[in-house]
Amino acid sequence: MAIQSNKTANEKLMIHEEGFWGAWLSKIMFTLISVKVWCLAASIVVSTMLLINNHITGAQWLTFNTTIWALILGMKEVFRIAEGRDKADSEILAQKGEQDAALMKLSQQPTDTNAPQMCADGTEIVGEDPDEL
Repeated sequence: MAIQSNKTANEKLMIHEEGFWGAWLSKIMFTLISVKVWCLAASIVVSTMLLINNHITGAQWLTFNTTIWALILGMKEVFRIAEGRDKADSEILAQKGEQDAALMKLSQQPTDTNAPQMCADGTEIVGEDPDEL
């Protein structure tokens, strides 16, 4: 099911806008397919079964599940920040590449050293005579 919207993929839809609920459902479905969700669910089920059968204590259950959730959600944020930095770095490199290309183009233009330098008013710029110094 393709959701068509006038907005780009990076822009967020508001709840009253057309396509919001389809995009929201799509996001939920992709999240449910995610391996992270299944790992979190499995860790909670297994640790709960161990707790019910008195193989671990409540403190161990809490520590284990809190640690797993913190690791997974923390790494998600780390990768989100890294992705933002990568995008910013690639934009900076692209701009620098454009500047370098412009400089190369300017440096490859032939310069006539015998041509007189002219002011904006049309008069010639004359340098100092080294013999008069």
